Amino acid sequence: MTELRHFDHVVVGGGAAGSVVAARLSERDGSRVLLLEAGPLDTTPANASIPPLGVFQLQHGEFDWCDETVAQPELQGRKVQIPQGRVVGGGGAINFMSWCRGAREDYDGWAERGMKGWGWEDLLPSFRRSEDNELGESELHAQGGPIAVTTARDVNPMLLSFVTACLESGLDINRDFNSGDIAGAGFLYSNIRNGERSSTRGYIIPAMDRANLTVQVGAVVQRVLLEGQRVVGVEYLDRSGRRTTVATESVVLSAGALRSPQILMLSGIGPAQHLADLGIEVAADIQGVGANLHDHPTVPVIWPVVRGRTWNDAQTEENVAAYAERRRGQLAVLAEVAAYLRCGRASGAPDIQVLPAPIDFSGGTERSLTCMVSLLTPASRGQIRLRSDDPTAAPVIDPRYLTEPSDRQTLVEGIRQLVDIATAPAFRVYVGEHPRDLTAPADVDAVLEYVRRTTMSISHPVGTCRAGTDSLSVVDPELRVHGIDGLRVIDASVMPDITRAPTHAAAVAIGERGSEFMTQQA
Repeated sequence: MTELRHFDHVVVGGGAAGSVVAARLSERDGSRVLLLEAGPLDTTPANASIPPLGVFQLQHGEFDWCDETVAQPELQGRKVQIPQGRVVGGGGAINFMSWCRGAREDYDGWAERGMKGWGWEDLLPSFRRSEDNELGESELHAQGGPIAVTTARDVNPMLLSFVTACLESGLDINRDFNSGDIAGAGFLYSNIRNGERSSTRGYIIPAMDRANLTVQVGAVVQRVLLEGQRVVGVEYLDRSGRRTTVATESVVLSAGALRSPQILMLSGIGPAQHLADLGIEVAADIQGVGANLHDHPTVPVIWPVVRGRTWNDAQTEENVAAYAERRRGQLAVLAEVAAYLRCGRASGAPDIQVLPAPIDFSGGTERSLTCMVSLLTPASRGQIRLRSDDPTAAPVIDPRYLTEPSDRQTLVEGIRQLVDIATAPAFRVYVGEHPRDLTAPADVDAVLEYVRRTTMSISHPVGTCRAGTDSLSVVDPELRVHGIDGLRVIDASVMPDITRAPTHAAAVAIGERGSEFMTQQA
C-alpha cells in the first residue's frame, strides 16, 4: 500500500459538482487540494473536438459507468440503463448539453423542506457565477463564467414547427426557460460554445496550472478513512491497481447520486443492518444513505418524418465541411427547443417536459422525430444498496420507476397532450398522421402499456444523500454528513426533490454553493 502526502481537501469525483469544488477550493493559495477521478482526463486521446451530435459515441463505452437498474416491476420487468459520466467533467462530458435550471418552485421547495439557504434567490448567484451567457449581464444571467450558455445558431425548421404547433395549441412562448418560470414552449439553452461542448472542464482544466491542485485520474475510491467520528483520509486504487491512501481532515464526496452513497456505505456510514449483513463495521447509522433515489422517467414518442432533415442526414459532405470550417450546421447543435406542460391533477409549475429531436430514439434507422416526454415531478422513490463489500462491484440500483399511480397518470396525460399538439398544421407538414405504435391516444390503457414498454432514463438520478434536518436526511443544509467531522457530500445526491429540468446546471450550482460554504468557514 502506497501512502501519499497530506492534503487539506480531497474531492472524490471530477464531475459536474466535483470539478467546481476542486477548482474553487484551489483558488485559496494556502489550500492543498487533491481531486480523485475514476475516469480519464478527456474523452479523446488527442484532445480533439467531438461535435455535439457525436454524443452517441460517448455513452455506453469507456467514458460511461454503464450502470443498469435491477428489473423494474412497473416496466414489464425490464432493466433500465442509466448512463453516468466516468471522465473529468462527469455527466456533463457525455450528456445532451441542455442547460436548464428548473423552476423557482423547485428550490423554494428545498428551503421549505429543511435546506435553509437553498431557495431560488439564494442559488441565483451560484447559477450566474457558473455561466458565460450569450445574452450578457442581467439580474438573471452573467458573462465570464466557465460554462458557455447559448441557443442554437442553426435551428432545424422541423423543430421550429414544433414550437409553432405548441403556440397554435394554446401554449405561451417562453423567452427564457432559466428565468424561474418554465411554462410554455421556446428555445432551449445549451452548454455549447462555437459548436463545441462546454462543461465543468472549463473549471478544472485552467485550475490544473495551480501548484496547490493535484488531479489524479484513474483513481477508484474504496472508502473514506475514519478515526471514530472524524475523517482522517481516503483509500483508493490507482490506475495500476495499487491500493493507495492519502491523509486529510476534509473529504468531499462528489461521485454522484449512485456512487456517493456507495462510498459512504463502504466507509461504514449508512443503514446499520444493511452494512452489518455485509460484514462492514458501522461507524454511523444513517438510515437515509441510499434512500430517496429518483430520476426523470422518460417516454420516447416517435413520428415518421415525411419532409425535412433528420440526424440520419447529418453526415453529409456539406455538414461535415460546415462543422470543420466554421463549427456550424447540423453537427454543431443538439437540444434546440422544448415545451413544458401542466398535466398532473395538482400541478403548479409544469410537470412534463417535451424535448423533440429529429432521430429515432428506439434505435431504428428510419427517418423519424422523437419527442422525449419526461416526468419532472416523480413521486416514486427507490434506493441504492451495496452488492457486496467489494468496492469495485457496481451498486444495486432500484429506482422503482412508476410505482406511484400518479406518476403513471401524469405521463399518460403528458403523452395525450403531446399527441394533440402534434395535430397542429405547422407540425403535420413534417411528420406522419400518427406516432408510431400510438394510433389510439384516447385509449388510456393502450397508452399506459406503451409507457410501461418504453420508459427509459435520461440520466438524472438524484436524492440518495438528501440534505435536511430530519431523521432521514444524510447531510445538513451546509452539506456536512450528520455526525461525521470533516465529511461533506456535494453533488446531485443532496437534492430532496429533483428539479423540473435536466440536472446538470443544478449540479454545477450545488458545487458552487457547497464551495462557498467551505471557503466561508475556512
